Amino acid sequence: MEVSQVVRESLLLLGAKRAMFEQACDTLETIVLGSSHGDYAFDPAFVPNSFNLCYRSLDLKHCYSLYQRTIMASPNLKNLVLFYSVFSPGSMLERSPKEGDIGPLFSALFDLDVEYQSERLTQLTEALTQQLHKGMAATLIEEAAKLDGYAGFMPSYKGAVEASEFQSRLLSHIKHNYESGADYYLLKILGLANRLGHGVTVVIPPVTSTYRNALNTRSSTIFRELIEVVDLFPWTKPIKILNAYDDEAYEDSFFVDTDHLDARGEGTRKLSRAIAEMVLEGQAVP
Repeated sequence: MEVSQVVRESLLLLGAKRAMFEQACDTLETIVLGSSHGDYAFDPAFVPNSFNLCYRSLDLKHCYSLYQRTIMASPNLKNLVLFYSVFSPGSMLERSPKEGDIGPLFSALFDLDVEYQSERLTQLTEALTQQLHKGMAATLIEEAAKLDGYAGFMPSYKGAVEASEFQSRLLSHIKHNYESGADYYLLKILGLANRLGHGVTVVIPPVTSTYRNALNTRSSTIFRELIEVVDLFPWTKPIKILNAYDDEAYEDSFFVDTDHLDARGEGTRKLSRAIAEMVLEGQAVP
């Protein structure tokens, strides 16, 4: 089965994340999940024994399965950090014509039990799984080991989204924000964390003034679904929300485009430090 361009682009980077994950899982205490906003913006160096498993377009459905996978592989896991963006409420990766194949690639690489409505995506998952079992995994891990990075964080391979795509991306983000199908998986993630007694920090990532002004909507409205879900139950451990969306201390110069921090820049260090302070709860931040 012929693979798409997005699979070819993602294979090595996700292969590297898998190889790093296998090395780290026994001592892993904090898993970080979410889309490219988290992939760019969380440096695991700030939280000991943490891992950045975020990736472009990763939705809550796949985050839930990755969380389950991490729980099984990591006996010392005790914290979850979940990036929640403007588009998260309605974003379903499998419905994306351009990015949808990333889901089956994740499923094959991390042995996820994800069901797809599309027969093509189901077949793609099976085909990629078979290729990995036939020896592709060893070759992939060997090549991935050459990439620069640690604990799932590979800042050398983070580019900017074309400025010409801003309007179409913004409209897509707004559309997904007004949908709410994906928040079913937010509830499942939070419910699972609650049953296991894991600490949860939800991160609303920062954006540029251009992005914020274009939306021209208060964060309390944009993230209403998240606030409602968090307020829905008396969780065993309070769910922490780090809202960086409204924080103008994240200067426009900290970003590589309208909504992605420079992975090597001050913005990523600032946000990673803020996450560490919440996760570590008074302990010294590296």
